[in-house]
Amino acid sequence: MVNTKGKITDSDPVFDHLLLNGPTDKAEKNQETGPEKSLCSQYEEKVRPCIDLIDSLRALGVEQDLALPAIAVIGDQSSGKSSVLEALSGVALPRGSGIVTRCPLVLKLKRLVSGEAWRGRVSYQDHEVEISDPSEVEQEINKAQNVIAGEGLGISHELINLEVSSPHVPDLTLIDLPGITRVAVGNQPADIGRQTKQLIRKYIVKQETINLVVVPCNVDIATTEALSMAQEVDPDGDRTIGILTKPDLVDRGTEDKVVDVAQNLVCHLKKGYMVVKCRGQQDIQDQLSLAEALDRERVFFEDHPHFRVLLEEGRATIPCLADKLTTELITHICKSLPLLENQIKENHEKITEELQKYGSDVPEDEHEKMLFLIDKINAFNDDINSLIQGEEAVGENESRLFTKIRNEFHKWSTVIEKKFQKGYKAIYKQMEKFENRYRGRELPGFVNYKTFEIIIKQQIRELEEPAVDMLHTVTDMVQLAFAEISKENFVEFFNLYRTTKSKIEDVKFELEKEAEKSIRLHFQMEQIVYCQDQIYQHALQRVRDKDSDDNQKCKKIQDAISEEVSSLNISLSEIFDHLLAYRQTIRGALRGLPAAD
Repeated sequence: MVNTKGKITDSDPVFDHLLLNGPTDKAEKNQETGPEKSLCSQYEEKVRPCIDLIDSLRALGVEQDLALPAIAVIGDQSSGKSSVLEALSGVALPRGSGIVTRCPLVLKLKRLVSGEAWRGRVSYQDHEVEISDPSEVEQEINKAQNVIAGEGLGISHELINLEVSSPHVPDLTLIDLPGITRVAVGNQPADIGRQTKQLIRKYIVKQETINLVVVPCNVDIATTEALSMAQEVDPDGDRTIGILTKPDLVDRGTEDKVVDVAQNLVCHLKKGYMVVKCRGQQDIQDQLSLAEALDRERVFFEDHPHFRVLLEEGRATIPCLADKLTTELITHICKSLPLLENQIKENHEKITEELQKYGSDVPEDEHEKMLFLIDKINAFNDDINSLIQGEEAVGENESRLFTKIRNEFHKWSTVIEKKFQKGYKAIYKQMEKFENRYRGRELPGFVNYKTFEIIIKQQIRELEEPAVDMLHTVTDMVQLAFAEISKENFVEFFNLYRTTKSKIEDVKFELEKEAEKSIRLHFQMEQIVYCQDQIYQHALQRVRDKDSDDNQKCKKIQDAISEEVSSLNISLSEIFDHLLAYRQTIRGALRGLPAAD
């Protein structure tokens, strides 16, 4: 705790539980200065229930499909982010100048029961290396990076998993990402900056990730690209924590600016900032242990005239950062759990629905396999029969096949009407040709049969290709409906599905060819202008009595034409009556032609 003089005593509960360098008994604790203590106890009462839940989900493989709460450390190149991660986890990671972290490093910390030995495991691609000594971690990580990203300075999106199991680490997942670089050096790719940002954004964009943005105290925070990237994906700062490093390198006279940043007065973040002093390169060369580094960090802030206030406010030192992360992580997990629950439910429903499409398992026994196949084929046949009878099950916004085909034939009736109407306008030219060239001694109003026959044949001929097109449209609809039934019944059995689909296509091709032949034959027969006398006379009489709607339509055309050419009135009136009468006698046959077979 902080005493009246601003000093942190050895009885501080944070230091009592900050054990970063391996097991130690009660006697050893009394001999040491206190900083070499464990983070675990902080998590036990507050975080452990939530962490246990997340770990259970991770053990079940949920992390393959859903993002689970984690902590990502980002920062500019050589900002000290690996040092922060090292201080939090107690594991020495690769460090130095230039790009040190060249692959995303997923650090999975798992707490063991007291008394169990430290153990670690590095896994990447198809490699897995067991580690028994923490000092081997850095070497194995470097080796893994060289295998994945090459011996140079390139980066890779491929993950390296480092699992650390110890009684003295928290149950936590930390992700160390490559530092942001701007200029390619040596054999680095020319677009190394773009590659690095793309990789970092892939992780920090996830709502389940707490972003630890590491910024050296001796740089202008407003120009820090890492903080800018974090603000892009988290504009409200709900899951971003700023970490100021290297306070010992601040130029004299600029300390107050650092204090302003740490107190959230310059670039505001809801979660605020922390200041830490980690081991530097010289400390590593001097073989300064993590415990000694924590002790020196505490003394540095206690004795610093400007930064001491940050220590008093709980904004400085690794132990305070660990305590803050504990609180923030438990809050973030609780906030993420409802969303995670909804995602699990949605995925479960989706997978369940997909599994239902595959039906029951295929039996192992040969006899049962045959019965299973027969049941499948019978189910397919039943669905086909329901379709043929117009009794198939359809969705709320769907229509049955018969309804779709009926709509197509309604369109075909409209096509017939339009073709006949269009043909009437050509009758005038035919009549004019007859009157001027072929009329002999006939009196006006007597229809020349040859002219009548030519007009009828021409109108029927113009309907032949539209009738064949209608046939193709209907057969395609039927084939599609049959194919859907095949898919519903056999999609999980590729060979059976392929066979039925091919058979449907073959049957459709053969029957369509026969139907087209039949339609064309019908049109050839209709080219023979003939009708029984009695039927024709009745039709002609109905036309002349003006009892047909078609006759009324034709009369309007006739009236329009007669206004322009009065000399043909009598002949036009007579031939229109005969055309309408003959049309009525063949209307039924023409409307049913696409379905003739």
